Amino acid sequence: MSAVKKATKIIAVTLAVILLLAGISYLFLKPLYYRFFYFGDRISGTVHITIDGEEYDLQRSDVTGQQDFMNEVEVGVRNGTDGARISIHGGEYGPYSLMINVDGLNAPLEAVIYQYNWWNISKFTLDISIDHAAETVTFTSTAQVNDTPAESRTTTIAFSDGKFKHYIVTV
Repeated sequence: MSAVKKATKIIAVTLAVILLLAGISYLFLKPLYYRFFYFGDRISGTVHITIDGEEYDLQRSDVTGQQDFMNEVEVGVRNGTDGARISIHGGEYGPYSLMINVDGLNAPLEAVIYQYNWWNISKFTLDISIDHAAETVTFTSTAQVNDTPAESRTTTIAFSDGKFKHYIVTV
């Protein structure tokens, strides 16, 4: 066997071993990946709003965010065919609130998602239905933390209650 073939074989085996070890370590050390090597937004989801059965086009100016109900955070909003894509960088322990201002309501719609660990990656869907005839706001949400699906939750609030707050499940 020539020296070139031998060197090529050694390099190929070494690369295969490195790739195998990287794959195995990713499977077993996934929490470390989420903690230290995830640079995307840690809270993201889709918000879909209907008012009396009509689609509501959510704008960036309609949404604000807070962390721990005090500190304002930047919220990314991109409209898509299935609703508005919302993203928050996250990375802190505690509750994150999305405040959504909709014309015709006396208070903003508020959805709260809780980060139980700063390294969690939370994904959610939130459907909000505003019914002026019934004078109600209905929130329906599902959430997923890392790779573990969470339960769905529905909250219906009457206009007379004055506050429209919904807790998205992230356990």
